[in-house]
Amino acid sequence: MTSRGHVFQFNGQGTHFLSIAIVAELSLLAVQFIIGMWMNLFAVYPSYNNAFPMYGMMDIMFSIPELMVHMMIGVLIGLLSLMIFMMTLMLGDYKSMVVSAIASISILLAGLSGLEFIFSNFQNNTFSFTMSIGFIIAVISFVFLLYSISIESKAAHLHS
Repeated sequence: MTSRGHVFQFNGQGTHFLSIAIVAELSLLAVQFIIGMWMNLFAVYPSYNNAFPMYGMMDIMFSIPELMVHMMIGVLIGLLSLMIFMMTLMLGDYKSMVVSAIASISILLAGLSGLEFIFSNFQNNTFSFTMSIGFIIAVISFVFLLYSISIESKAAHLHS
């Protein structure tokens, strides 16, 4: 028996829960996008002349609370993407695993780029651009994953 058949027999709600997790992830990504664009357009960032000081991150978080919210949501998005990846591993579908891994890696890339953007004193727009690329790859990957799961779920219902 394949691992996929075993999971569906053991837990018929598996793909339903995975779909809910993906929709939650896409919703968080939409909120993250809105906050990120607001910060890009309207936030006033503190300026440091030479080097980023050790206490700089605390100073930034207190002066730009939206950035703190943006980072916390980013951590939640990263954890949820890892959970989705683990669920696709349990389903045993290679295509879903690869797409979910791509989404998780792109979220990690976006997060690391965001940190680098902060440490560049908010000056290196390459990191900001890399954040946006990671975001769009994650969104496309999760939409594709949700679509493929719904197609496979419908096909499984037709054959049962």
